[in-house]
Amino acid sequence: MSVVPGGSTGTRKPSSIERIQRLERLEHERLEEKDRKEEERRQRITGIKPSGGRHDLVDRIEELTRYPMALLGVAWLVIAIIILTTDVNGSASTLLVGTLFVLWAVLLVEYLVRLMVTPDRRGYLKRRWVEPATVAVPPLQGWHLVGMEKMSLLLHEGELRVEAILKHHSLFRVLIAAAATLFLGAWLVLLFEENAKGSNIHDYPDALWWAIVTVTTVGYGDRYPVSEGGRAVAAVLMLVGIGLIGVLTATVASVFIKEHTDANKEEIKKGHADLGQQLSVISGRLADVERRLGATPAEMSAVEAEADAEAATNGPIEPDQGASTS
Repeated sequence: MSVVPGGSTGTRKPSSIERIQRLERLEHERLEEKDRKEEERRQRITGIKPSGGRHDLVDRIEELTRYPMALLGVAWLVIAIIILTTDVNGSASTLLVGTLFVLWAVLLVEYLVRLMVTPDRRGYLKRRWVEPATVAVPPLQGWHLVGMEKMSLLLHEGELRVEAILKHHSLFRVLIAAAATLFLGAWLVLLFEENAKGSNIHDYPDALWWAIVTVTTVGYGDRYPVSEGGRAVAAVLMLVGIGLIGVLTATVASVFIKEHTDANKEEIKKGHADLGQQLSVISGRLADVERRLGATPAEMSAVEAEADAEAATNGPIEPDQGASTS
């Protein structure tokens, strides 16, 4: 309470305390909104997994075939490596290729059986949207050991992480500009080097390979410009590459720092609420001090009478509150 002209009094909190409380409230609302959106994303991907009846049968089938299918995926990968890396001819080559198709057919049949048994195919596919990739690429059958629902959620969260990084500080636009510079630089260096004496860049694939190696600052040295114009293009691409690596590093670090800061804010959110309560108590006491400092003797008597009345009213309530909490 503060004394205003004319002898009337009114309630008013100090402006600094009001600003602190307002900022605390806004931060609390932002963190709650972030938690709500994350929970909605999780529910949209995972959904509510049904149980009972044929749902349990599908789970039992997957539990029985989880490890055998993972081993088949490993076997498929080993056979594919043998075919690609060795000179197998004749009947042995036919046998290995046929074995690949047999293993792939077994994986496909097992997946189709589960898909036919489940009574909710749409929900099943939605919760396990990455599973078709394990059939198309058999070595990914190892994902069953982790769990298809969990793997789907992890990949979705990874997608959101990449999306957040690309949107942070317009990194996506920077990458588009860098890619355009890369392709343009490859084309320009080909114009200068195609007919240059002693040049080793004679077609666009070679020019593009040289541009990628230059922008990434790797510099293998298998392709290099020999003309003045080609070297000028190389200098520009070198500067673009240095700047691009710096932007990528700074952006990724900024995203992780922001996530760490949000996690810390989440941990101290409860402390913010306690601080708000303490600020309210302090505000009330400051208002009472302001009333007493500017009050006349008659107003002081009224203030003391009001305080005694509040104490008499609130006094008997405290034991009841303590009893109810205990």
